[in-house]
Amino acid sequence: MTHALKKLSRTVCGVVLAASIGVLADTSAFAEEDLWPTLRAEAFGDRPIAEENGYVVLETPKKVEDAAIVPLTVRIPPHVKDKLNSLSIFIDNNPDPKVATLNFGPAAGVGGERSFATRVRVDNFSHARAVLELEDGSLHMATKFLSAAGGCAAMQAKDPDADMAGIGKTVVRTFSPALSSNPIWSGQVMIKHPNHNGMQLDINTATFIPERYVREVTVERDGELVFKLDSTFSISTNPNFRFTFAKGDNNELDVSVVDTDGVAFDGTTKRESGS
Repeated sequence: MTHALKKLSRTVCGVVLAASIGVLADTSAFAEEDLWPTLRAEAFGDRPIAEENGYVVLETPKKVEDAAIVPLTVRIPPHVKDKLNSLSIFIDNNPDPKVATLNFGPAAGVGGERSFATRVRVDNFSHARAVLELEDGSLHMATKFLSAAGGCAAMQAKDPDADMAGIGKTVVRTFSPALSSNPIWSGQVMIKHPNHNGMQLDINTATFIPERYVREVTVERDGELVFKLDSTFSISTNPNFRFTFAKGDNNELDVSVVDTDGVAFDGTTKRESGS
């Protein structure tokens, strides 16, 4: 993000933060021009996108309790048998509308219900979109409207030192399916990281906290790629990802994480020898 754009985003986020406290209650006050045509052209050119055709389902809460931690789940129903190429998640009116892009590998699985879930920040009342690309190159989109605002500029109430303590600790879990015949397992990655976006105020100093967030997460199962995720600061503090993957020989997950400072972290489900 350029310096000018970041400065503008900070100003906008400040206005939205005030509005979210109660200055504005009418959602019409948040009306924005439709940014999707521009975002779509930048991301996909003139490629056709099938909308709401049942190939991808986007789930968001009807009522948002906290715009800084909005749960978002993408599901690919069992009737979709194709291999997955990528999944792109957008929130149109966020300072950086591209939330994340997942590029899938062979361990992402085929058949059964596949899914990806995380928590996001919502800056302003906006459409959220999930665009799925299948192996044949076709694009499929699901859209939901998010009635939330102020998530990008939520003030930092914690002790900054405490917030950074243990940064990078990565916990990885796997969950077997209820039926042993199900070829799809589930995994979870939890990363201790403040995911500062450069637009949050330190409540103690009233200054902006420097930008630092998780930008890349790679997940492998038994040495094969499940997905590589490129993310932005729209992912909430302490990133948490739930996802599915194909059943393997050992179903062990290895996760590597890199943040915007270039610092690398890792986590695994493998047990140390002798444990």
